[in-house]
Amino acid sequence: MPETLQERVARLIRDSLGEPGSALPSEAELVERYGASRNTVRAALSALEAEGLITSSQGRTRQVRKIHRWEWKMTEWEKAHNNDGDAWSNTIRAQGGIPKNDLQILSIQAPADVAEALKIPVGTAIQARNRLRWVNDEPHQLSDSYFPPFVTDGNELFWNPSDLGVQGGLLAATGHKQARWHDLLTARMPSADEAQRLMMAPGTPLLIHSRIGYDAEGRPVRYMVSRMAADRVEVSYDLNPDD
Repeated sequence: MPETLQERVARLIRDSLGEPGSALPSEAELVERYGASRNTVRAALSALEAEGLITSSQGRTRQVRKIHRWEWKMTEWEKAHNNDGDAWSNTIRAQGGIPKNDLQILSIQAPADVAEALKIPVGTAIQARNRLRWVNDEPHQLSDSYFPPFVTDGNELFWNPSDLGVQGGLLAATGHKQARWHDLLTARMPSADEAQRLMMAPGTPLLIHSRIGYDAEGRPVRYMVSRMAADRVEVSYDLNPDD
């Protein structure tokens, strides 16, 4: 099937894109260059923006999109807790970034998916710790952690309103060290709220990392769900073939 004029213009612009951060020609220049109407050029640019190749903002020149992926080593990051910060913050600092956590601690009734992960009845009163994580003043990740009552009840550390840095992590420091994890990685398009909170470019998928942590007795002690723009993170694992 032959390409439409809009598809042709989008292809030609795509093929001529410069370095990340460089400015695109104006719409008037593109109209003259490709002999297309302004509406066709705008439609082509909108298609490239939906692909995540270019960015635009009110009153500013369109630019080739800059992409920086922060590495998230899932095998190691739980070990990076110390008194200076949590594991995630420490791994971002190690890569030269400036991390920040906005933390909200809530008491909720466990919804079905959380109850299933923690092996508790639906509606059980539990603690949720909801974070909006930032890197270099850019929203990076929505991370929600849920804990069963036997972990948090009567434990003041869990109800501290600040984001504590504890050697070995909060669970280990309170006698609930994680002995193993079960991870699940999925992807979907973001909701309007997720896209707005994470300031995601149009057309960018949402990467979802879920982790259930178990103690030495095999009991779930935490269920964590992290949502992030797929173009801002690189998730990696080291696997030992003898395990």
